[in-house]
Amino acid sequence: MALKLLKKLLFDRPLKNGVILNHQYKIEECLGMGGYGLVYLCTDILTQTPYVLKQLRPTKAKKEKEKVRFQQEIKLLNSIHHPQIPGFIDEFIIDGQAYYVMQFIEGENIEELLFFRKQPFTELMALQLISQLLEIIEYLHDRLIFHSDIRTPNIIINDGRLCLIDFGLAKQLTPEEMEEIKVRKQDDFFDLGETLLFLLYSQYKGKKKKNGTWLEELTLTKEVTLLLKRLLGIDEEYQHTASIREDLNRAIQSIT
Repeated sequence: MALKLLKKLLFDRPLKNGVILNHQYKIEECLGMGGYGLVYLCTDILTQTPYVLKQLRPTKAKKEKEKVRFQQEIKLLNSIHHPQIPGFIDEFIIDGQAYYVMQFIEGENIEELLFFRKQPFTELMALQLISQLLEIIEYLHDRLIFHSDIRTPNIIINDGRLCLIDFGLAKQLTPEEMEEIKVRKQDDFFDLGETLLFLLYSQYKGKKKKNGTWLEELTLTKEVTLLLKRLLGIDEEYQHTASIREDLNRAIQSIT
């Protein structure tokens, strides 16, 4: 375990700021390190446009399975064309090391807004944001693409406009893969419900009970409660995004 960690520290060190890749992309800063990739803010020195650059971790680049996974992520992103998902820009290999470039989305992620800035979201604001997120999920699921990592740090808000990032765990399935489709669909639906719950708790001022549940702590309309219970699998699970959209619209109408 210690040796594995040491290897990561030695070989997976981020690129230095100022390094120029492919004679075009200047590294500005490392934004983060995930399970198998490093993510940077970079600038296209030809156009002065900011982009996000992702690098397959050097320790992973030696494994064929990880290289294939990275290429699948590139192929997937290249097939997605949605205004609220960062667009694919470029890909290249330098000395056996794979990289790809995508659009940079300005704004703050929901995790920063909720847990660091302590920004409150009204019930209506929360539902409207979830409506935007559902629109993205509808687009993806119509193409049998499942994100599988819809979490607060992967949802960016800029002037009320929501964007979904980080497709490292996403997968596009075939119609024949029915069992995996069912599992991944429910995972995305559960994540949607959990995100809504986080947003609704931003308004909660009471004292959390030791073994209290959100049903006891939050004062919600019956329509919002129904929506949450089905998204979280407490009641009958949703099978399609269309049913979620219907209940979400009813929930919005119940508080407007």
